[in-house]
Amino acid sequence: MELSQYFKLFLLSLIVSCSEQTEQDSQDSIDYSKEFESVINQFSKSTILEFDESNYLDEAFVKDFLKKLDPQKTVFIQQDIDNIIELIDNSDSYQVLKKSIDKYYERFHESISFRTALLKFYKFNFDKDEHIFLKPRENYFNNESEKYEYQRKYLKNELISQILEGKSYQESIEELSMSYSDRLSSLNKTRNSDKFELLANNFLSLLDPHSSYFSQRDLENWNLRMNLTFEGIGAILSYENEKAKVEELMPGGPAIKSQKIKVGDKIIGIGQGKQGKMINVIGWRLDDIVQIVRGEEGTIIKLEIENEEGRNIIELERGKVSLEESDASEKILEINEKKLGYIKVPSFYSDLECMKVNALGCKSITNDVQKFLRDFKIDEVEGLIIDLRNNGGGYLHEADSLTRLFINYGPTVQIKSPNSDVIIYNSWKSKKSWNKPLVVLVNKFSASASEIFAGAMQDYNRAIIVGQTTFGKGSVQRFTETDYGQIKITDSLYYRVTGEPTQIFGVEPELEIPSLIDGDGLGEDRYENAIKPSRIDKSTFFKNDDFNIELFLANHQKRLDESEYFVQMNFLKDFREDNREKLSLNIADRRLDYEENKNRNLRLINLGREISGEDLFEDYDEYLNREVNDDFVIDAEIDQSLEILIDLIEIET
Repeated sequence: MELSQYFKLFLLSLIVSCSEQTEQDSQDSIDYSKEFESVINQFSKSTILEFDESNYLDEAFVKDFLKKLDPQKTVFIQQDIDNIIELIDNSDSYQVLKKSIDKYYERFHESISFRTALLKFYKFNFDKDEHIFLKPRENYFNNESEKYEYQRKYLKNELISQILEGKSYQESIEELSMSYSDRLSSLNKTRNSDKFELLANNFLSLLDPHSSYFSQRDLENWNLRMNLTFEGIGAILSYENEKAKVEELMPGGPAIKSQKIKVGDKIIGIGQGKQGKMINVIGWRLDDIVQIVRGEEGTIIKLEIENEEGRNIIELERGKVSLEESDASEKILEINEKKLGYIKVPSFYSDLECMKVNALGCKSITNDVQKFLRDFKIDEVEGLIIDLRNNGGGYLHEADSLTRLFINYGPTVQIKSPNSDVIIYNSWKSKKSWNKPLVVLVNKFSASASEIFAGAMQDYNRAIIVGQTTFGKGSVQRFTETDYGQIKITDSLYYRVTGEPTQIFGVEPELEIPSLIDGDGLGEDRYENAIKPSRIDKSTFFKNDDFNIELFLANHQKRLDESEYFVQMNFLKDFREDNREKLSLNIADRRLDYEENKNRNLRLINLGREISGEDLFEDYDEYLNREVNDDFVIDAEIDQSLEILIDLIEIET
């Protein structure tokens, strides 16, 4: 594009930017500088973390704050950074951070305005050989021209993605134009309270990735989000690079039951009802997205999902996620003349109100699993798999009591409190209900209480842990009030009975089962400022004889090497890795990569269906439009876990 054209469009973007109006609300009367002081005071006296107030306005901290605002380095130019750094010596901390927020909104508004102008006046050349890089930039833009060249490529990529999904060029232009118009409208309604919330949350996240700020309106939105969990699609969303990202899927919810959406997927479009028009929601406020995702039970919502496989539209029926729907489930399988038990533990649930009256008859994960174990004994089941995949945790007391079904006695977990006292969950009264071989299946999304249970099973040598290394969250948070809101802070840490942390490290399996989902950037280690893991004293406990894991490794690796499913999975992962660094903006090249990705996905999906004994899909569209039933199926990871369990039974007998 010629420089003169850039200049004209830049002027137009400035004209559009000048129309920006900041919406006022009741909270704009708050003295946010004093609220910021309140946030700092409450954090410093409430958190278990060490906090040095003298460090949060040095140059390094401010640069980290700016990077937090613009992690991809696609909004600011270098001169913006230099100007803000110059303010440090002559301004208080709040003013420096506020200037950063103001400049961010200004620059972001310019970017959206510029893309809007491009859609109106620029003719894209889809035959040109050029690329857009996907990884974060190392440096900020040197000048506006450099920044707007990136914006052109970004928009071109958006258009190509739309065209590859079957839309015409004109339809893509119209849809994106409407989307950017909505985003500008949303930006023009930015409140002072919105800016402060962004300021406070980014500030706190640099001190602790699990700390956050909640205004009174935020608390309402938090409740909305929790309601979404239980009266919507059963998903908790976050915001990443202008897109709503699925952070968690709740057991028993429509989203996880559909098997059409997973953690890490981006929601880029939403439609209401089977015939409802799709609305592009890239760049929308997260609370606005949550609001339109919510709806009455039984109604249909369409979601346009973006992930490694590309983009596709799915339909979900909204529903309630009740306790009964998130129950554990069991299955008895007969393989190689052996009876094998399988229990899916979706969460560490418990009916607390009932527990206050009569713990024995209450709904809880421990009571449900205990019943399954009694049935397994009657049926002479020889070994058991506990499946903790995608289990994000739950009640700590349930992790403790479930562990006791598989050990004789002793501690299960250690908790370090704010005053550094260590509380040990301990009992010398046995509740053991299962003595036979045990395999625990985990993945990257097994977190918190799941890690306590899996870690205890590993430390006692009670089970073989298989799958992928778990999430690595070893901290506990609580709320404390500020002058006008609340902050969520970390007030305790938990440790394994060995004194080792799960923080960052997670629970590492003895036998790894490869996954298509790359764990990088999905666990606790994705946070640059995550709480550093520490160790405490070992608790007294008596473990079983050590497993000789070498007895299992050779067979396990041989099965993986001979499995066509895992061979094809590695091919697909390599293919995606090749396309992770950059994307071609030549539409012919992109179309070839797009079709190749779909073909490889379909091949792997059908290999998985061969393992489970299901009919194969004729094409990728049939897979996208599939009807999902709730029947138990043996997927590739369960299949490998069963083989490991058989090895364990044969060795122990």
